[in-house]
Amino acid sequence: METVTITPKGWIAVGIFALSYIAIATDKFDRAMIAVVGATLMLALGIVNQETAFMKIDLNVILLLAGMMVMVNVIKRSGLFEWLALSSAKLTGGHPRLLLFVLPLVAGLTSAFLDNVTTMILLTPMTLIIADTLRIDPVPLIISETFASNIGGTATLIGDPPHMLIGSAAGLSFLDFLVNLAPVVLIILAVFLFLNDITYRKRYKKTQQGGATVAAFSPRKAIKDPYLMWKSVGVLGLILALFMFHHLIPMPHPAGILINQVDSSKPHMLPATVALIGASLLLILCQLPPRKGRMDSMGVLLSEVDWPTLFFFIGMFVMVAGLNATGVIDAVAGLLVNLTRTHMLFTALLVLWGSAFMTMVLSAVPFVVAIIPVIQIIHAQGGGNVIPLWWALSLGAALGANGTFIGSAANLVVIGISNRSGHRISFGEFTKRGIPLTVISLVISSLYIWLRYFWPEWL
Repeated sequence: METVTITPKGWIAVGIFALSYIAIATDKFDRAMIAVVGATLMLALGIVNQETAFMKIDLNVILLLAGMMVMVNVIKRSGLFEWLALSSAKLTGGHPRLLLFVLPLVAGLTSAFLDNVTTMILLTPMTLIIADTLRIDPVPLIISETFASNIGGTATLIGDPPHMLIGSAAGLSFLDFLVNLAPVVLIILAVFLFLNDITYRKRYKKTQQGGATVAAFSPRKAIKDPYLMWKSVGVLGLILALFMFHHLIPMPHPAGILINQVDSSKPHMLPATVALIGASLLLILCQLPPRKGRMDSMGVLLSEVDWPTLFFFIGMFVMVAGLNATGVIDAVAGLLVNLTRTHMLFTALLVLWGSAFMTMVLSAVPFVVAIIPVIQIIHAQGGGNVIPLWWALSLGAALGANGTFIGSAANLVVIGISNRSGHRISFGEFTKRGIPLTVISLVISSLYIWLRYFWPEWL
C-alpha cells in the first residue's frame, strides 16, 4: 500500500479529533458535549459535507443501544435485577470469600447479555447494601465486579458498546462473537477469579453475624411486579434467541437501498431490529394486564434512555467521517501495513496490544470508531483475511478497559457510585489491580489468536 499524504484540511481534521479525544480523556467535560462540538466543527469548517457525514452515522449501532436501554428501563421496574443480586448473596451463606466468587461471576455472565454499563449500574448499589449488611469493605467486591463485567462483556455482540460498532462494521453476528470470543473469555474469567481470591482472601473472614444476616435475606421481596418479571423473562428469552440466529433470518431488500448492510447478497435481520423488537414488546406488555400497580407512561420510560451516550456515538461517527473524507484514515492504514508488512499475525497482535493501550490511556469507543475504517481499508486493498483483526480489536478494546479508571464508561459509573456512598476507590488501587490483570488477559488472548487463527500456517 502506498503512503498517503495528509492535506492541510486533513491536519485540521486531525487537530479537531485529537483535541476532542484529549478533552474526553480528561473527564473534566461532558463527553457527549465534546463529541457534538467536534462534529459540528467538522461540518461548519467544510471538512466533510453534511450528507456524507450523516450517511456515516451507523444507525444499526445507535438503535441497538437505544433498544437495549429501553428494555433495561422496563425490566428494572420488575425487581428482577435486585432479585438476582440478593439470591447470589444468599447462595454464599454470608461467606465473604464466596461473595468474591459469586458476585463477580454474576457480573461477568450478566454483562454478556446486557452491556457492562447497565450491569454495573444495577449491581453496584446492591453490592453496597450487601456489604453494609455484612459489615465488610465493599471496595474489593466492587472492583472485582467491574473487572469481571468488562471481561464477561467481551464474549458477545451486546456485552460491550465497542463490540456493537465492530459487529455492525464487519457484518459479524451475535453467534459469531459467541463462538469466537466466549472460549477465551471463559479462560480469562476463570484465571481472574482464581487470582482475585488470592488477592483479597486475607481481607475477608466469615462471621456468624454475616451468615445469620444473609440467611434473613428474602429475594422474593425484591420482586416489585411479578407479572412484569415473567413478561420480561419471556421477552429476554425471545430476544436472546433472535440475537443468536438473526443472521439466518432473511429480510426484504428493496433494490438500491442498503443501510448498514455489509453483505448485500444475503440481506438478513440486523441486531438493531432485534433490540427494537424487544423494546417494543416490553413497552406494550408493561402497559397491559395483568400488572401490579400502575406502570409509568411511555414518556417516562423513554425519558430514561441515556440520550447523552447516543449523541456521543453520533458525534464520534461524524468526526471519523471527517478523518475519512480528508484521507487521514487511508494514511493510518498505510502506516499500519508498512509497519507489519502485511504479516497478519503481527498485524493482529499490534491491533490487540495497541487497542488495549489506547483504551487504558484514553477510552475504547473513540479509538474503535477511528480504527474500524483502517481495517476495512486493509481488507479492501487485499491485505488478506482480516477476520482475526476484528477479534483482536474486540479483545484489546474490551480487556484494556480493566487497566485504568477511564478504560470504559462502566468503570467511571461504578467509581462515581462508590465514591458518592463514602467508599472511595483511588486511581492507584484500581490501576494496581487492573494493569497486571490486563497484561495477563492480553497474553492469554495473544496465545489464543495465534493458536486458533494462525497455527500451524504461521510455522
